[in-house]
Parts: sequence; C-alpha cells; structure tokens
Amino acid sequence: MSNFPSYMSFFLRSYNNVSHQNFQIQPASSGQLTAHRQMQFTLPTNAMLHLSKTRLMFTMSTAAPDDTSAGRLAAAKSIIDRLEISAGGVSLSSGCASSAVLAQCIDNMRTIDEDPVTSHSELYRRTSGVDGRSIIAGTETYTSINNAQCFAIELGPWFATMQPNMLPTQILPTIVATIYLSGNATVVSSCGIEDAAVNPLTDGTGQCTYTVDNYTLSVSAYSLDDGVFDQTLATRLNSSEGLEATFCNYESFSNTFSTGTTAVSSAASSLDKVIVAFRKTGFDGVKSAVGVKGYNNSLEAGLTKAGVLDQPAAHGGAKYLNAATTFTSPSSTLPSTARDNWAKQPNISIQVNNVRFPSYDARIGAQTYELLKEAFETDKTACQSLVEYIEDRCQLAYKFNLPASQAMRARSGINLQGSNSQIRIEAVGDKTGLTTDGNIMVFVESTVVLKIMAGKQLMIVQ
Repeated sequence: MSNFPSYMSFFLRSYNNVSHQNFQIQPASSGQLTAHRQMQFTLPTNAMLHLSKTRLMFTMSTAAPDDTSAGRLAAAKSIIDRLEISAGGVSLSSGCASSAVLAQCIDNMRTIDEDPVTSHSELYRRTSGVDGRSIIAGTETYTSINNAQCFAIELGPWFATMQPNMLPTQILPTIVATIYLSGNATVVSSCGIEDAAVNPLTDGTGQCTYTVDNYTLSVSAYSLDDGVFDQTLATRLNSSEGLEATFCNYESFSNTFSTGTTAVSSAASSLDKVIVAFRKTGFDGVKSAVGVKGYNNSLEAGLTKAGVLDQPAAHGGAKYLNAATTFTSPSSTLPSTARDNWAKQPNISIQVNNVRFPSYDARIGAQTYELLKEAFETDKTACQSLVEYIEDRCQLAYKFNLPASQAMRARSGINLQGSNSQIRIEAVGDKTGLTTDGNIMVFVESTVVLKIMAGKQLMIVQ
C-alpha cells in the first residue's frame, strides 16, 4: 500500500541496527578567546553526522572600559564572523565574512524567533535570562567555573543546508571547521550608565569587549549497520558518477553606498539569490543598542506611551538590536521623522549582466517587502510594522531559482557559466533624500555541488 497517501497507507519501513550517539568535540586548542581570534574543531571520521544538529556551546561575558559604560550581548550567534570548512586540506567552503549580518538577514525572515533559552536571541535589558538576576547596574557577565556553558548556537549555512544532511564522514577526508570570531562592536552594545542604571539606548563612552570560554562542539552521530547502506555507497563511489552532495554557499561584499550604486561579481553556476542590507554610517563605532520601532522600549504603560503599537508582541515589552545588525533605508527622510515620509523612500534596482530584477522600479516599502518574502519563501517575517521594516530591518532580496529548490536538491538558479558576471545594486529614479555615507552589504547565494569519488577524492563545482 506504499502508493497510497500516508494517511491511508499501512506500509511500514523497517531499518535494522540503527544506533545514535552524541559526542562533545574539544577544540584544537583551548583557553579564553577575545574578538578576532579563532577556534578549530575536527569532526568525527567514521560516523553519519546529522549536520544541522551540530551546535557550538560556550559561555561568554562582556567587559567595560570604564564605570560609565556597560556591555549588553547581542544574539549569541553573532560571535561567528566566518566559518571555514576543509576536508583533507581541501577547502570545501572558505566561508562568508560578516556572517553575523547574514544571520540577521535570515532571522529577519523568521516567522518566530529562535529558542531564546540558549541562543540569547533577545537583548537582556534589566534581567539576565541565564540566572534571572538583575544586571541593571553594570555589564553583562557569566561565570566560566566548572566548564559551564550557557549558550548553544547553530554553525551556519554549510551545516544547515548540506544535502544529504546526514553525511557519512567515512567516505570523506577528515573534516575541519575553523571559526573566526567577530569584532567587539558586532557582539556587544556599549550602553551608557545613568543614575546607577544601564540605559540600553544611550551610547557608552568606550567600546565594551567580550570573551568566550568553555567552547566545545556538540555533534549528533548515527550508524546504520545493515550492510545495504554501505554497499550502496561503495557501488556509487566506484561508478563514474560518484556521489553528489549540495549546499548553499554565500559570498559577501561590503561598500559605502556613496553614489547610490555598487557592483559585485560572481561566477556561480547556480546563482540562487541576492540579498542586500543597508546600515547607517558609524554602525561599527561605540554604539548602544537600537530600540526597534513600535515596541515599548522604555517599558512604560503601553496605553499611555506614544509610538507603541497595539499588537501584544509590541505593546507589552521591548525589543532591541545591535547597531551592527540594524538595517535602515538609505534615506534622510525616514517614516518616523515626518508624515508621508514612508512614501518618499528610494527605488532600488538589482541588475545581473544588465538585466533588471524586477523589471520595474521597486520602492523600499511594501514593494520590496513583498519581493523579500517571495525570495525567502515565507508569508510572514519578524517585522510587526512597515516602519520597523524600513527603519530597523531594511533588506532587499531577489530569488532566481525555483521554489523549494533546496528541499528538492535541485540546481535551478542562473548559470553564469564560470565567468565573472556583474551584479549591480542601484538607486534609480528620483534620488532626493538618498544618503551617501551609509554601508551596503551584498550577499550572493549559490548552490555548490560536492562530488565525492572513490578513494576520498573530492571535486567542488561552484
């Protein structure tokens, strides 16, 4: 009855000799780490790893340069600036710089937040979610005694998007993951202290720093010792086709949007998506947290607080972002500054080899927001309002491949045929009010094929 739908079928699949175990992987070298340092892990060599369940576990703390500043941690995942993956000394993925910005772009498209228990997905203003104690009077710190760990994060696109996601490492050379840490400003908001209390919306006088301790890698490993699976792998490995795995790869580019245009290049054989994020000038300086528009960031009574939306999510509590991962329309006429400014945002065009996407001038606002949702294949995002999207989560994206391509393990994006093709992001039409000193981040997403042959030979098809 296997041809019937699952809700009508009595068909049962049976797999024998399945075992599952979790392992804790120690780093190549230990010790407290600070900004821009690195950690390295070697993955198990004879197991079927469930890659998307791999977690980096650690504890971290902030430190203030003086008694008028206090540090507040951003999302725990922001510590990763770049993740490099190699196998037997061969680079499988050199990683994407500014991964914290890419992660925020992806988080902005989530319908629900990450599990806040171990991800530190929300900024702690007065009370720590780790121990429930008040941190109102100083910087955010956590002990490293007893090898304690209070944060656990995913490791990014290579682990999350690899297909098949349960990867038998015995057919590969030894896999090494090297994590490069972000700068202080990306991980820590430097907030001011007023009247012996931390104000998350006031800049401190000096840049707060962070440290990472007790870092290990948690991996989930399976074994299927029925003989059939291993025999099937061996047969395919010895054939001319070999085995093919795929994963999403990202390239990042950063520039000043000084002329209202920026150009990057790509030679991907499957260009799937272009993501663009705009940041205000000075985002990487000594900055406090940014209060998201429409939320009750001063924690006053919502009914009497001007500027607080009526949605329960915004009415009852606060929401903050780190300045380095706050995205704002490149416009001097932001919606919250004057009536009708929401209608005065610039038009942005994405061009690939001089072909425009979309075919019309898309104005930042409802037009770009709907294109953004289509690109990420979601019906709802983290935004609670249009002003929040324009002033705090302003990103654009355009999708070139078929819907659900990743789930189908299909390569259907634009084939740039191995030659460096130009991708241009440009403000078009009336540029009145366009800011020229802000930062623009461009992420180019493509599908990469990892071909695995007999003798653990590898070939990367970009």
